[in-house]
Amino acid sequence: MNKLTGKEMPNKMRVIFADDEKPARDKLAHQLSLIADIDVVGFATTGKEAVALINTQKPDLVLLDIQMPEISGMELLSLLDYKPLIIFTTAYDQFAIQAFEQSSTDYLLKPFPLGRLKAAIDKAKKQFLAGLPIDKSQQEQNYILNNNAPIKRLISKNGERMTILSPSDLLFIKSSQGNCLAWDGKEHHYLSEKLDCLEQSLASAEFVRIHRSYLINIDKIKEIQRWFNGKLMVIMDDDNKTELSTSRAGADKLKQLLGL
Repeated sequence: MNKLTGKEMPNKMRVIFADDEKPARDKLAHQLSLIADIDVVGFATTGKEAVALINTQKPDLVLLDIQMPEISGMELLSLLDYKPLIIFTTAYDQFAIQAFEQSSTDYLLKPFPLGRLKAAIDKAKKQFLAGLPIDKSQQEQNYILNNNAPIKRLISKNGERMTILSPSDLLFIKSSQGNCLAWDGKEHHYLSEKLDCLEQSLASAEFVRIHRSYLINIDKIKEIQRWFNGKLMVIMDDDNKTELSTSRAGADKLKQLLGL
């Protein structure tokens, strides 16, 4: 266990970080030294060290690597007597949903630049000063937007049941009364993300926003017909031959994408 000495400063967040790889620790220590209003009070190299250090030092914020020897970053949370704010750091994006379920403040994909780290710590500072509860659905949206990563899978939650969805299997996603529903040709699946967030993240997966309420998979279009006032009627390739009307802006976007 490694404890850093230093006088505790008022109005500063007390921070601990944990990572089993020395190059990653050295880089993070340097990045943290460039950020104002935080006081790094220690670091750990294993999950076991992290548990002891967090319970002893009671920091305000912990930057926690997920894959560590002995005890993983996810597992050690249940061993803490004291619950600080958590920012997970990892090279793997498959842990994101689990991290949000643990009410983490943020989730950083390595290698992350200083600006991304500052943004995550600024978010933690606001929660620390205001004592606000964490909005999990908003955290998921922020992760997608801030990391600028295309979605490889979507999670539909229904009580204790979670369904894994591949974007390529979906025909369209619609927004209805503040909720998003993904249609796979057989049934609708509820999504917690907002359509604006999904639009940005699914752009590289051949999805296009044709209307304020519809995001469609252009690979699942069966037919397109001209409609009124410069709009288009899009017929999807499902058993129902679902018809979706574009807005005029959506029609222009679709024409441009398809070269019509």
